[in-house]
Amino acid sequence: MKLTIKICGLYFLLILALSWSEVSAQSLQTWIDPALPSNGKEMLSSEIRIASDRDTADCRIELASDPNLDPNSVTIRWVYVLAAPYATPIDDISLQAVQKVWHGETDTVISQFVLDEETYHVFSKNWGEADPDTVKVLSKDALLAETWQKDAVWAIIPFEAMDPRWKMIQVDGTSPFDIDFDPERYALSVVWQFRPRNKIRPCAFSLPKSNFDRGKMTSLTLTGTTAMVRQLAYHIEEDGLLYPVKNIAAVLSASDITHVSNEVSFSLDCPPAVPLRREARFCSDPRYIRILEAIGADVIELTGNHVLDWGTEPFLYSLDLYHKKGYQVYGGGLNADEGQKPVFFEHHGNRIAILGCNAIGPENILAGSDTPGAAPCDLEKMKQQITDLKDAGWLVVVTFQHLEWPYYDVTPLQSHDFYEIAETGPAIISGSQAHIPQGMTFVGKTFIHFGLGNLLFDQMSDVERDSFFDRHYFYDGRYIGNVLETIRLENYSQPRFLQADERESFLAMIFDTCSWNRVF
Repeated sequence: MKLTIKICGLYFLLILALSWSEVSAQSLQTWIDPALPSNGKEMLSSEIRIASDRDTADCRIELASDPNLDPNSVTIRWVYVLAAPYATPIDDISLQAVQKVWHGETDTVISQFVLDEETYHVFSKNWGEADPDTVKVLSKDALLAETWQKDAVWAIIPFEAMDPRWKMIQVDGTSPFDIDFDPERYALSVVWQFRPRNKIRPCAFSLPKSNFDRGKMTSLTLTGTTAMVRQLAYHIEEDGLLYPVKNIAAVLSASDITHVSNEVSFSLDCPPAVPLRREARFCSDPRYIRILEAIGADVIELTGNHVLDWGTEPFLYSLDLYHKKGYQVYGGGLNADEGQKPVFFEHHGNRIAILGCNAIGPENILAGSDTPGAAPCDLEKMKQQITDLKDAGWLVVVTFQHLEWPYYDVTPLQSHDFYEIAETGPAIISGSQAHIPQGMTFVGKTFIHFGLGNLLFDQMSDVERDSFFDRHYFYDGRYIGNVLETIRLENYSQPRFLQADERESFLAMIFDTCSWNRVF
């Protein structure tokens, strides 16, 4: 008798499971909240049959209003960002401050939000109706220009709409550009629930999980001058091999691709840094390559004007050392043709090509047709390379060794070459030569940073000790923006990150030197 009951029960469950499968795929009707973003709707399974009435629909996709989510629901998490014009010194704002502006309170930082109609519907459901004086609905295509053309106007946009000409602002200390970003702990994550009207008829469709997928993102960190010599080398010997990068190694090594412009060749015969040498003829102890390992270096630029200070033998030794360590090398090589070739990275579906050259010499360190050294600039050749790489689907990054200038502003000679290359449309152009940080601009979507300043060098003057390294982000085959990391050299040898007030002042000062007349 018990056996018969068990068999009948199993048979019933089998029939029920089969009916569920058939109902899920063919018969269930789903009501979709009109506020669901169009990109989300496009990602839904084609099997879904749309219902017009919420109350009678078998399944519902709607905004989750209760933080304690229905355990029977499937969730879709849509990530939004707060976007300001790029030249915005502040980095972070509280959710409370954002919501105050939404409801009509303004301050000196934000006077108005702009957003598209879809985004407005989402946040008006979450936060309530907005004040029309402080929240303005525009077309998607009008948002970027509106934020650039009017003071204190920021945008709220879906993550996938991010453009490099915007600065992504942290909300409550978090943004999708954070190294440890967690969408579940982010104030501008919006959760949609996909749940059945009752538990008997489950909703078993394939759904998008989010518009943010870490598996589609690549971070590339570009840095300025590295020269492990003089007083920096002295402190390495006195305080320990990794002393210079103690404060910054964790952030640099967290990038998927980390670039170093090492201007100085390693030499087995390099004189010791103790006693301190002050000459401008540089070499580095080969042990110092462990510093590059500690910051997670992946690609070494060789455009620097000190690479042949101790002749070709240390340069060739360094090339061999880089290859043995698995580093890609560009901007210099056994001859000019080799040095001018790009290096390639494919990561999370993003295809990135990096190339660079030395535009300023001196002549005796430039590679020739059959002699080693830094790659000389041939702008016509570079422009054709960029065009060919873009046509082949690569995102192109260009770095220059250019004129070293003792001021924050940019010389016409330097800007001429950067702008000429920008017209071909690489994603990024970055100046590796500067010991004094310089400003940035855009030519359309091409980001230009004329000079980052020193990463690892011993210069401590008021205009030299603060500098940048830039974390760039690529997503789903596009360049979408960056974070300007700001550092200050201490003790002639050890950079630290600027504190919030120092950073804001430094950014404001650098932004004031910039020209933004080619952004659109």
